[in-house]
Amino acid sequence: MTLTDLHEPLQPLGNAVPIDLQVEKAERQVRLAQQVAAVRRRSRMIAFLRKALPGSIILLGLLNVGWIAAQTIINSMNVYNAATSEVRMTNPRYYGQGSSGDHFTISGLEAIRKSQNATTIQLKAPYMEFKNGDNERPTRISAANGVYDQTNNTFTLNGHVVMEAGGSDFVVKTEQAIVNLENSTVYGDKHVEGTGSVGHIEGESFIISNDGRVVDFKGKGETKVWAQIQ
Repeated sequence: MTLTDLHEPLQPLGNAVPIDLQVEKAERQVRLAQQVAAVRRRSRMIAFLRKALPGSIILLGLLNVGWIAAQTIINSMNVYNAATSEVRMTNPRYYGQGSSGDHFTISGLEAIRKSQNATTIQLKAPYMEFKNGDNERPTRISAANGVYDQTNNTFTLNGHVVMEAGGSDFVVKTEQAIVNLENSTVYGDKHVEGTGSVGHIEGESFIISNDGRVVDFKGKGETKVWAQIQ
């Protein structure tokens, strides 16, 4: 190379692409706008979730309360039909009045009527109270099972029958008792035991009458015991 070569114009070293500052600026603005939009979308989603989650919790709580209320209303109707013609009732309660003005209440865990036209109703774990206006304490009876006969107006209790005579402090235990709802008397011909302030008495049959004020015990066979508590 000579000194004169230094004054010759420089030749390009390669195919360099010219930088367009406007294009680069526009691309940066686009990227920045996309980032800002993403941040805003995230912020809106967070704000929505902050409002939606508590609302969803409240809504679920209201739905739960509503379902409980609906179940309560359905159960208060107490009637459901089985696959057969049986009619079942949970927590039944019957009210009535005898010819002498005695009021009675019969309740239980479940009542079963074999058909719509049946005149008897079976009760599980029945409980009964009856009293008149003169006696403050009602006569109370509980048992394992019971049958209410609408035709004969009687209520038969079976299994672990316990009776509290309202007119006295006597507690009677037997395996079967029949209540005549017309005159509010209770009687039975199974072995019976009674306990009260007068002591302990056993018999083979009994009658509770006069709103629980009179309790009669009778024996059978050679013993033929008879006792009356008033």
